[in-house]
Amino acid sequence: MLNRLSLLLLPAALLATGCGDRIVLTGIPNADPISRAAIYDADGLDETTAQFLGYSLVDELATLDGSLSFDPDDSLATLTYTWTFEDQPEESTLTVEDLVLGEDDPETETNEAALVSFAPDVLGTYRVGLMVTDEDGGTSDVALVFVQAVPPSGLRIQLDWTEPGADLDVHFTRPGGTYFDFENGSDCFSWNPNPDWGDGSLALDNPLLEGDEDGEGAGPYRESVFVDTPVETTGENYLIRVHYYSDHSDLQGGSATPSTPTVTVRALDNTIDEVSPAEPLLKGDVWVVGTLSWPDRTFSLINSIDSHEALGGPSYQE
Repeated sequence: MLNRLSLLLLPAALLATGCGDRIVLTGIPNADPISRAAIYDADGLDETTAQFLGYSLVDELATLDGSLSFDPDDSLATLTYTWTFEDQPEESTLTVEDLVLGEDDPETETNEAALVSFAPDVLGTYRVGLMVTDEDGGTSDVALVFVQAVPPSGLRIQLDWTEPGADLDVHFTRPGGTYFDFENGSDCFSWNPNPDWGDGSLALDNPLLEGDEDGEGAGPYRESVFVDTPVETTGENYLIRVHYYSDHSDLQGGSATPSTPTVTVRALDNTIDEVSPAEPLLKGDVWVVGTLSWPDRTFSLINSIDSHEALGGPSYQE
């Protein structure tokens, strides 16, 4: 701890003031703050996870985060955040007034004052700039972050498993549809790999099953359902299930083969969720994975086990 004599011996430029853990050098020129802009992540940001390019839909709120900005003179200084559109699609009519600043809530650990949100009004790329100002009036260079507004397309439901002999099927059922419905076509699975769910001439909202693995040969095994342009869901959502269709080992007199698959839900090239059942599946089990709403791309986990018979499935192996 510095005593009075040692303070007198310090050069004036190195004198410090402060209390507690806050130390602020005085008598030296103010260093400008450093701006950092990234796509907001509810799980928190650091220098290794910060993403500077994000995707959104038209009229869907995109949130940007400047909380990695800092003042090299004082780590606890309060910064002022100024966001601007540096570039945007030619048809866009957004102005700086459409950049909605967050209001800081002292009850949370998130620095809401560092956040800004906007809703793209047309397709294309939006380049947003951030400049921060410190308490002494110093300003940073402009940091850039990009938001690309894309069409609501590119939904993929991916099923993976590793156990040889286990024949699993992914089921992707449209809103209001029925499990194992291949006659009316409301359930997309191995018996109904490309049903017509809308305008047959465009086929953009029709699901397509890619692969129909039966557990033969060496694993791992994968099936995927892809939908280019899902329909907007209202009231009821898409439903994702996995059916343990057949156990080759059990059918040949061997022991049962438990399987613990993984389902990955991806949209717009981003992983929404990756889940596995609470317990291994056996032949006849139906894992009810969860529901998916569109275009907000909200996945709601159900993660329960039912049976093929209880859901009204046909006696396909009798």
